[in-house]
Amino acid sequence: MSLIYSPTMMLTSMSLILSTLMALSSTSWILLWGAMELNLLSFIPILLQTKTHQEVEGSVKYFLAQALGSALLLFSSTSMWMSFSLTPNYLPLLLSAAILLKLGSVPCHFWYPSVMTSISWTSCLILSTWQKLAPLMILTFLLPQKNNQFILMVAGINALIGGMMGMNQSRLRVIMAYSSIGHIGWMLSLLAVHKPNASIMYFLIYSALITPLFMSMNYFNISTIKHLNTSGSLNSSSYTMLMILLLSLGGLPPLTGFMPKFMTIMILTEYTSIMALTLIIGSLMNLFFYLSIVINMMLQSSNLKVLLPAKSLSSNMLLITATFSLGLSPLILL
Repeated sequence: MSLIYSPTMMLTSMSLILSTLMALSSTSWILLWGAMELNLLSFIPILLQTKTHQEVEGSVKYFLAQALGSALLLFSSTSMWMSFSLTPNYLPLLLSAAILLKLGSVPCHFWYPSVMTSISWTSCLILSTWQKLAPLMILTFLLPQKNNQFILMVAGINALIGGMMGMNQSRLRVIMAYSSIGHIGWMLSLLAVHKPNASIMYFLIYSALITPLFMSMNYFNISTIKHLNTSGSLNSSSYTMLMILLLSLGGLPPLTGFMPKFMTIMILTEYTSIMALTLIIGSLMNLFFYLSIVINMMLQSSNLKVLLPAKSLSSNMLLITATFSLGLSPLILL
């Protein structure tokens, strides 16, 4: 029996799902901390699916970063509970730093690209989507309102760091990691201006875009830009799907990824135009390295294989999944 379909993996997967739901429904800091610890311990076996040296290294880095975040979360929340009305000013900032560390956001983002490089595409997908759900909800509902300026500043730095650091990379996992950091900036900016529903919608659309992208990278076993351009297993349908998803993640209109960014800019201009301009600059840098990947793919289009019906079922299903998210665009403006 494959390790992926083993009873142990099924048990850890169910525990991963239930622990996140427990964190979302918890009513106290101690229950929240316990649920997130269970989530951490459930995700470690998923990272170690193939037990390679790189995955072991990535698992250790992930454990150390999350353990530090859990310690800061427990210390800050306990200190705030004990001090009651005399809460020092640094405790809310320390609590915010703990959540940002778990989220993989600036200024606690250094572990995130390193872990993404060492694990499989399936684990990268879980880390970029499901594992961000609980920290985002904590920032949405539980953080004091006095930290909004701090979160807004962090959001702008996220967009700039995600754009600048992603331009000089050749490994696709690292590019996707810095892209995720840039998108986190857009989500945090919506949370800072009290628009949690818009932030959740942005997160859902981002997850809908990267799911078929990471699935296709895993299916074709692609890890670098050079491998993407020289892979002999790709066909015209696969190239079309990848181009659509990459350009959509970059926010190129009229694709899906443009709509949540357009919504965010419309909201932020009512509060602070400087932050909207910062996010746009970061998004342009993201779009630059996405366009460079797409242009390199187009230059290699003469080497594409003919699409064979008997072997194209998986590629066609991924293409349908990639374009299905285009129908989500009108829902954002409702």
